[in-house]
Order: sequence, then C-alpha cells, then structure tokens
Amino acid sequence: MINQFLFFPFTHITRNQLNTILIFFPSFQYLPGLVDFKQHQALQELFEQGKIHPFFSSPEALVTVEQKIGHYLEWVRIHKGNEVNLRSLLKDSPYFTSDSDVTVIKSQIKRGEEDKGGDIAADTAFPGEQSLQRNLLFLKMAQLCDEQNERIDLALKNLDTSRDTLISTLRGEESLFDDKNTKSAEDKDSGRMMTRERIRAWSECMAQKGVLKQEEGPQPLFITTSEAVFEYLESNCQDSINALDIDQIKVHENECENKSEWQHHFCAELMRVIQGNGTRKNDIPEVKDRCSLSGQIKLSLFSGNTINKLFNYSEKQISVCLIKLK
Repeated sequence: MINQFLFFPFTHITRNQLNTILIFFPSFQYLPGLVDFKQHQALQELFEQGKIHPFFSSPEALVTVEQKIGHYLEWVRIHKGNEVNLRSLLKDSPYFTSDSDVTVIKSQIKRGEEDKGGDIAADTAFPGEQSLQRNLLFLKMAQLCDEQNERIDLALKNLDTSRDTLISTLRGEESLFDDKNTKSAEDKDSGRMMTRERIRAWSECMAQKGVLKQEEGPQPLFITTSEAVFEYLESNCQDSINALDIDQIKVHENECENKSEWQHHFCAELMRVIQGNGTRKNDIPEVKDRCSLSGQIKLSLFSGNTINKLFNYSEKQISVCLIKLK
C-alpha cells in the first residue's frame, strides 16, 4: 500500500506544478530546501492545511550552503557587465584553491560527474556531511535558476497579456488573449536541464533523511510533472513496466466539490496497478460534472541496478507517475 506521494526532483515548485499535483492528489511530500515556509505564504497555507508534507532542512545544514550561494551571487554581481574579463579569469584559473573562494562551488558540483565519467551506475555518494553539503548546494543552485526562469517568463507572459488587451481595446474588440493557449514559464520543463544530476542530488538528500531506506512498510510513489525526467528514467532503465498510460482524461478543478472523492478513487486505482492487479482507463473514476480540465497520466515501474543506485533505493521497484494538465 502507498501513503507516500513524493514530488521530485525539484526543490522549487511552480504555481502550475502545485496546481497540477493537488488536482490529482489530496496531499504530497516535498523537499523544499528550506528551514520553513515563513517567506512563502501560499506554501505555508497548504502546509497548515495538511496538503504539503515538507522535509525541511536544519539551519545547521543550510548555513554553509547559503554562505556559498551568497558569495557566488556577489561574485556574479561584481563581474556583471564585464564578461570578457570574466571569461579570461575562468580560463586562466577555473578553480580557486581556498575552500572559502566562490568558484569552489563549481568544482564541488562538477566533481561527481568528472571523476566518475558521467556513468550513473558508477555513482556513489560522498560520505556524511560532505555529501549532504554537495547535494544541498547543487539543489539550491538549481532552485535559484528555476525561480529566476519562472519570474522572467511570467513577466513576459504578463507583458503579452497587456499588449493583447491594449490592442483589442484600441480596436474595440474583446480580448483575444486565451490563457490556456499561451505558452508560459510553467509549461516549460526545467527537468530538461541537468536531469540526472537533479535526480541524484534529490534522492541522496532524501536517503540521508531516511525517507528512501525503509526496509518494510509502504512503498513510495514518485510523482513528477516533468516529461524530461520521466523520459530520462525510461531511457536509462534496464527493465520497466508501462503500467498505466492515459493521454487524456477529465479531471476536477481545484474548487470542485467532487474533487476529494475522485482523488480517493484515483489513488486507490494507482495502488491496484502498482500491486500488479491491473487497471483500465474505465477503472479510473469518471468526471461527470461541468469541470472542463483534462489531464495526462503515465505510470511506469522501473527496476535495475542503474535506477536503484540513482534513487538510493536498493533492490526495489521504483514506481514513478507523470502527471500533466492538458
């Protein structure tokens, strides 16, 4: 039986990802790379409602990471607008020798790849605190990148909306802007960037927290909104079972009064599939009210030494569910 729905491999969760997950699942577990949600009102409210179950990091674990991130951002600020000299600096001295220098961040992040030739099967975690620091540092850098990309693209989307509204107003027409047909930041797949490294850093952090090392008990279901992540696992798995693949199915919108009951039956059917009892599209509860949203569901059961090592989840089948809104 499953009682763990683990969102992965991102520590930054976009508004669209959050909306998508909570349409399919009543609650989920999440590694935010934070000590709390005090600066994130929407996440704090969902946390208090029991819809998000976070694995917070301790202040002690994050303090060094935050310091290195701060040094790195200051370094970038100093060299902003002077890219020619910056490229020369990196070419002449790509890594500083002092652990306090900013560019050691790059060395720490890349060390796992270069020393091991980029082979997942050869990856082994650094022991203890060194491993935790390396993984948190990578995830924090990825989080900052994802946050920045989302802000930029949402700003561009808002600009397009304003332009469309202005033009329509000048023409005396209704706005032609359709939010559902506009490509936004939240539709872009951050998982296409450093996919393997994201999964590995995330899973090692979760393993160090003891989440993925349960010898007995419920099997977790890994949920993602990233096609790139799902495709990467399919491409690098020795054995996989395509347990469920529904390209389009109606789902309830977030304010729908029937959503809770639908989610209960939906999760029950996923458990049946993972336990090997099989299911059909018709077994998934049908949405019969006025909801207009449609979603996509793919569930695969991955196994093999490569995937098990990547997830720090030895000799167990890895259940991964891709969910998307159409």
